[in-house]
Amino acid sequence: MRVCLDTNVFIAVMNREEDCEYCEAIMDAIDDGRIEGIVPTLVITEVLVGYYKNKEYKLADKFLACIARSYRIIPLDIKISKLSAKLRAEYGVKLPDAIVVATAINFADRLITKDETLLRKFPNKVNTPKDFVERFLI
Repeated sequence: MRVCLDTNVFIAVMNREEDCEYCEAIMDAIDDGRIEGIVPTLVITEVLVGYYKNKEYKLADKFLACIARSYRIIPLDIKISKLSAKLRAEYGVKLPDAIVVATAINFADRLITKDETLLRKFPNKVNTPKDFVERFLI
């Protein structure tokens, strides 16, 4: 199974948010090769902002090394741009969210996110970390 991770999954682990153990379980499954991890370049950029704001350059480099080692990185291309524009126009989602959803539609079986809007608008493609772990990893 291929899963695309949204920015908030990584941030939940970084900030030790409630239910972050589900995000960690998904990342562990990716690291172990039980599932394939997909990450849009936009997500990498958004996660790095937090590290750079806090001047955590070594942690940023560690994050990048982990991503490069364990995830398939998907750049923004014409196909994703076109679908992103359609999703934004049709569903009214923010452009970054549209890019992440378009990436998931094109390259993954599921999108893992904590974003309630995406969960509501794309219920056949999107899972919360907790729901994904309980349905697919246990």
